[in-house]
Amino acid sequence: MTEWLELKFNPKCHSGILFLHSLDSDPIGGGRMMSWHLEVFAKAFGGRFTMPSDIYVVPTSNPVATLPSDTLSQRLSQLKTMTEGLNGRGERGWRASLFPGVFKGQTETAWSAALLLFKSIPQAQTTEFFASPDARVAMKNLAGFLFKEFKVKTWDRDLDSIIMLGRTALEFTPLECSEYRSALIDLAGLLSQRFSKEGRKDDLDDLITLKHAVLECMSSDEPQRQISLLELEVYLSERLRRTFSMVDLEETISLRRAALERIPLPNQCKALLKLADALHEQFQKQGMENSIAEALSLARAALPLCPPGHPDHALPRRHLASYLETTRLALFDHANPIFNKFKKKEKDRDLDATIMLGQTALEFMPPDHSLRHSTLIHLTGLLLERFNKDGRKEDLDKLITLKRAVLENMPADEPQRHSHLLELDSHLFERFKRTNSTVDLEEVISCHRAVLEHIPPPNRCRALLDLADALHEQYQRQGTEHSIVDAISLAQAALRLCPAAHPDHMLPRDRLTSYLQTKVRKTVHMGGMGAGPSSTSSYDIRRLIGKAVSDKVEKIPLRLLFTPTGDLCNRDAQISRFEGSSQYEQLLSLASSLDKDQLETEINNVISEYFGFTTLSHRWGSGEPLLRDVEGRRVYDLGSTDGETKLQIFCNLSFQRNFLWAWSDTCCIDKDSSAELQEAIGSMFSWYRWSSLTIVHLPDVVDAGSLADSVWFTRGWTLQELLASRTILFYTYDWLLYSTSDVADHKTDPALLRELQNATGIEKRHLTDFCPGVDDARSRLHWASRRRTTRPEDIAYSLFGIFQVHLPVFYGESAQNALGRLLAEIISRSGDVSVLDWAGKPSLSPFNSCFPPDLTPYQMVPHFPLILSDPAKRNSLNLEKAQKLYRSLKRLPRAGFVNNKLTLPSTAHAITAAKLRDSLTSPSRYTYEIQASRLQTLNVTLSVELDEIVDTCIVVRPWHPKTLEKPTDRDIDAVWKLLEQLEQPFNALLLKRLPHNEYTRIACDCRITAYIQDLDSILDSEVLILEIV
Repeated sequence: MTEWLELKFNPKCHSGILFLHSLDSDPIGGGRMMSWHLEVFAKAFGGRFTMPSDIYVVPTSNPVATLPSDTLSQRLSQLKTMTEGLNGRGERGWRASLFPGVFKGQTETAWSAALLLFKSIPQAQTTEFFASPDARVAMKNLAGFLFKEFKVKTWDRDLDSIIMLGRTALEFTPLECSEYRSALIDLAGLLSQRFSKEGRKDDLDDLITLKHAVLECMSSDEPQRQISLLELEVYLSERLRRTFSMVDLEETISLRRAALERIPLPNQCKALLKLADALHEQFQKQGMENSIAEALSLARAALPLCPPGHPDHALPRRHLASYLETTRLALFDHANPIFNKFKKKEKDRDLDATIMLGQTALEFMPPDHSLRHSTLIHLTGLLLERFNKDGRKEDLDKLITLKRAVLENMPADEPQRHSHLLELDSHLFERFKRTNSTVDLEEVISCHRAVLEHIPPPNRCRALLDLADALHEQYQRQGTEHSIVDAISLAQAALRLCPAAHPDHMLPRDRLTSYLQTKVRKTVHMGGMGAGPSSTSSYDIRRLIGKAVSDKVEKIPLRLLFTPTGDLCNRDAQISRFEGSSQYEQLLSLASSLDKDQLETEINNVISEYFGFTTLSHRWGSGEPLLRDVEGRRVYDLGSTDGETKLQIFCNLSFQRNFLWAWSDTCCIDKDSSAELQEAIGSMFSWYRWSSLTIVHLPDVVDAGSLADSVWFTRGWTLQELLASRTILFYTYDWLLYSTSDVADHKTDPALLRELQNATGIEKRHLTDFCPGVDDARSRLHWASRRRTTRPEDIAYSLFGIFQVHLPVFYGESAQNALGRLLAEIISRSGDVSVLDWAGKPSLSPFNSCFPPDLTPYQMVPHFPLILSDPAKRNSLNLEKAQKLYRSLKRLPRAGFVNNKLTLPSTAHAITAAKLRDSLTSPSRYTYEIQASRLQTLNVTLSVELDEIVDTCIVVRPWHPKTLEKPTDRDIDAVWKLLEQLEQPFNALLLKRLPHNEYTRIACDCRITAYIQDLDSILDSEVLILEIV
């Protein structure tokens, strides 16, 4: 119809009159009505314009009408006669023509086509009717009227045409018109409906443009404005998801900030996380450290808004885990700009954000990480820069803590140690000036003494005086006689180094004068009280004891139960108990009878024995006392629930065995503190390892021979406790020793050790001398595969110590995610691909398709029959190809894990054919005969159909290069051993190729054992590095 109208109107730039005449009703009498309309229309033109004489009649019919074809033809013939009857009639000399056909569509579609034509007329006929302002108003009124009529239709409508009518109405509506804003809103509503239905990108762009225009028309305090802002943010987010634009992302962040300000604090959780997600994405695209720092801060702010029991309790924890993982990967990637900003001074860095990222880096770094020392040093530099600028006390406290850590990891002969000691001294003295802490002053004195040892005697003048000043300050505050005596002695020594001709001579002389005056005045003030005997030796031994105690308590739990009284003691209370003990007094008395080396040995022995502690290993039961139940009370005064009685017996049993301290995971951890819980889980393996004795209570074991039946062997956390403990004793339900043998450690009892092996499946060498780490990861996962935990995510957390990994703990995350993070860390640290050798549930881990959703698949231990190679084949071996394959495999990197993608070195075998057998084992199982390059025929039963995807599938053998031996020019033994290894059968992974050259594992519930065709096919192996999601 539009083509016909264009043919009639545009070639000659004619104007005309358009009639849309419906055939759904009888046209009898329509001719007179049409003539009447034409006359009314002509009068409306008056004398202002030339009246069009061309009339274009378009017959229309509803597409769902059930009009018989004969009736329709008859009415069309009648309309044709009426149209022809108009020609030449009246003084206008009408020229009428009829559209050769019937327009079958909604009325709005016909008007849409007409308006499209009308809009083009002003461009060709600028001096005619449509060129005038009145014509634009008429066009606006017509389009607006039609748009209002048709937009309310809810069924059987042409949405595209109604939108076109709305566009036309908007185009001819002036900005200042009161109807302009409502036209924008109405058009946006219809575009939103079409976008929801069809998802057109141009509709999304138009929606965003319209919403911007709507907001420009609104005042800032208008209630409707908030709804429009939210809608704009939704559309921008959708466009971001489809096609990333930094401008859209920045506007999204701005809108989410504005939205956050309007939400009451208790309801801000999801708004905080939405803003954090946008900032997280900004960091990933632009590497802006302030973006990820703010995202972390927002996620942490959301945590207290969703406490345990809240329906969204896990939500902020999942987001925080994701942001922390992103930060960890960025900080440990040397190619990442964030790493470089943290390590170098750059003008564009955000100091607060960079410091926060540095602190996050430390949080993830294990103590033995190669970058930890340099990270500590750089972070202290950043904190010092901010402290010098802002003077924050918390920065000063962190500086001191970090400087101590730097010095602890630095050898005594390290050249830089001297400067770090001076900096620590400076920070301590600054804090002392602010807080008057005697502890800080004593550490300042210790620092000065340590600095003095690194300076050659001729250059010690100023260092001597610095130490003397600190001792002088100590004397003034505490009145310790030895302090002022030492200060005077040091000043005298400095004076000897600076004789009268020395440029610094006045400096030690003035200090000595000041110290002497202080001593005299203090003595007079004290009413003639004489000073006691010199206690320099006593000071030294106290310092040695204090250092040894500090070193010891750093390795034991934060809280311990004092078994003689049942009091719960934190570290300060533990030290206080020791300082009030007979052992402490005994050490003080040894100062004059032992030399320094003997004294240090005796101190360490006494402290180790005093702070020896026991640990409890058990299955939690009813009425277990928590920290809040025990704090401020004595264990022996608690009630008589099963848990309280168990704790009391454990403490008393520890005391009977001459241990002053005991630790239980029930009451010695503040589980309401996420930071303390994180530290406890990260340290628990070490605590059991450092404990003097682990007491295991088995309430379900009655007599000998039933050890393996205990539920203790099915729990997740008890595996760590069994392996970590060097000394262990098992007690039955009535707290009697399980074994009647007179041994202090059940791990040395051969009969009981055999029972432990049978109960756990763990070899004797691991039970008696277990070494934590990521070696032989597949076996360690097998040990844990039949164990369970009350909280699903604990099954992963309970293995952190066994694998010696340091990962954050996020209670509320899924068990699959927790296990995925653990497996990813194992692979990243070791490259061990044996953890990928599993088959189990059809459901894959959402973390990565190569990971199982739980530990159950590791119950099966892979086993293959050994294929013996024919030595005679060595004579016909293509040595050049074999050495080339060896070099290719040798160059492969270890498997790794970055951004939830597994980077897997492997040998690949393309699937060339997959034939479905006739007989199906079950409706959801498919048995295939698969042909793959360089492999013997595979007969496998899968849970997926391969027919449609076979061209995208490959079979791979994961590869770990650690098994390669280095060849020599005259020795091909290493190459031959490689071929013998590749000749063995292997459990293969079936992968499907995805866009962007990524892969995903499929059919994980089927164990695919593959056999190589022959030796020659091995030499043609295809070596690839795959990215698997």
